[in-house]
Amino acid sequence: MPIFQSLGFLRISLLALGIINAFLSPKPGTPISHGGYEVIPTLVAPAAAPIIIMVILFDALMSKIRASDSTGEESKKFKTIMWTELAVVAFMVMAWLPYYLAIGK
Repeated sequence: MPIFQSLGFLRISLLALGIINAFLSPKPGTPISHGGYEVIPTLVAPAAAPIIIMVILFDALMSKIRASDSTGEESKKFKTIMWTELAVVAFMVMAWLPYYLAIGK
């Protein structure tokens, strides 16, 4: 079964949202903008990143539980889903970590 078919529309949408959010991460020290397009990477994306990460991690946990309750091909499917989601979370954390570390300085 192809990976996109096993993920399903909602998971693909969630993972795409996470990847897009990671690409919107501003450089550390970027001033906050209160108008125009710059609002999205300076205000919306930093606030949404932790929420998106937690939702993806929750779905990865649910996939792990579902994989442990099933056998065979279904178990393999949910393990693949879990690892795909964890890879997207790792990508998001690497993209956002410099920004959040700079806030504390």
